Amino acid sequence: MKMVMFIHLGIHQQVYCFRRKMNIAFDIHGTLDKYKILRDFLWLLSRFQHITSNVRVYIISGAPEEQLIKECEELGLPKKIKIISVVDYLKKKDVEMWQDKNGNWWTFAGEWWPSKGDICREYEIDILFDNDKRYKENIPDSTVFVHVG
Repeated sequence: MKMVMFIHLGIHQQVYCFRRKMNIAFDIHGTLDKYKILRDFLWLLSRFQHITSNVRVYIISGAPEEQLIKECEELGLPKKIKIISVVDYLKKKDVEMWQDKNGNWWTFAGEWWPSKGDICREYEIDILFDNDKRYKENIPDSTVFVHVG
């Protein structure tokens, strides 16, 4: 039996069949933390992740992984989600980064904005839900960028 899921976010509708492996990623800041419907959708997808190996759910967000883990717990998100920190990803690539007086991480725009596209390529992400359109131009053609907001 085919499992078909319809996704409708007010902007457009996409249809996906989970007959092949699907990697679906969400941003936290301005996306999951703002829209309960997306948190509910993530929970639903995580259930598929337990039922079939064809669905993998990811968090791809800017803050360091330790902070993202805490934020996921505060939002009540499932624990078995792969978390990818943009800050940690760029640090591993020896990109120059610095912190401001509030502890926020910074780098040059030419390093930051392509990062989620690079992560999507590396992890073969099929769908990315994000509130910031500045990431879109660097997202690979193989990834559907769903702008939330």
